[in-house]
Amino acid sequence: MPGARGGKEAFRLPGWMRSPSLHEWVRTLGIIIAASWGIYTFIWKEIYVPSQAPASISLQISLTPIVGDGKGDPTPPSLQRELKVSATNASNRRLYLLSSFWELFPIRRQAMDRSTFAERVQGPLDAIHVERGAVLQPYPTEAAGKLFLDDHINPGETIHRSLIVTLPSGAYAAQVDVLVPVLTREPPRGHGLLGGRVLEWGYDRSDMVIPLLCRETNPGDCLRLDDAVKQDLAMDRKLKAFDPNYFLNEQSVQVGLSGGS
Repeated sequence: MPGARGGKEAFRLPGWMRSPSLHEWVRTLGIIIAASWGIYTFIWKEIYVPSQAPASISLQISLTPIVGDGKGDPTPPSLQRELKVSATNASNRRLYLLSSFWELFPIRRQAMDRSTFAERVQGPLDAIHVERGAVLQPYPTEAAGKLFLDDHINPGETIHRSLIVTLPSGAYAAQVDVLVPVLTREPPRGHGLLGGRVLEWGYDRSDMVIPLLCRETNPGDCLRLDDAVKQDLAMDRKLKAFDPNYFLNEQSVQVGLSGGS
């Protein structure tokens, strides 16, 4: 048409949008966003998520015969055992160990009339199981003590403890109980975590294992946490407040004493 322009005018950005300063700001903003996302991802995946994961320790317990050396040892070799306990940190962070504990007690097996089984399983049942043709009776605790001397385990690391124990004649089996308290945070120095005391273990008057909170400078000065209320107020609440992921790893293993009396 007469007077019509032969082509469309090319689109041009406003001058301020073509400013080198704007381009520099956009590039800087992109770098900041990318860096922030990388930091956020790192903190989330490498720090926060692992900090919320529960601690995980795998315990292995074995009780194996000691071979006699033929030098006249008065103790029958069949009654000596090597107790081995291993703990593996299966998590991806360092775990901190409070005082751990082990105990061993033998079990005697006595034949019983099989017809009494129905009556005996009416309960209450305990940790020593019921068999139809026999009754299993635990001996008193034969040996006990502190377990690991290590105060931490690195990720993927395994620590070990090995001891020699002697069992009484007539033992059919033995049970080993292990207690390992674990923190995911490093305890403060100076034993301030438990009011200036350290965790130990002992027995009450009925031969039940109980926690003790003792002065390091005076091991005889101990608070005996011999009931659930004392333990909750003096120990469990303080440890949970310091580390919500704190847990007490408990494991029991019964081992047959083949070759024993």
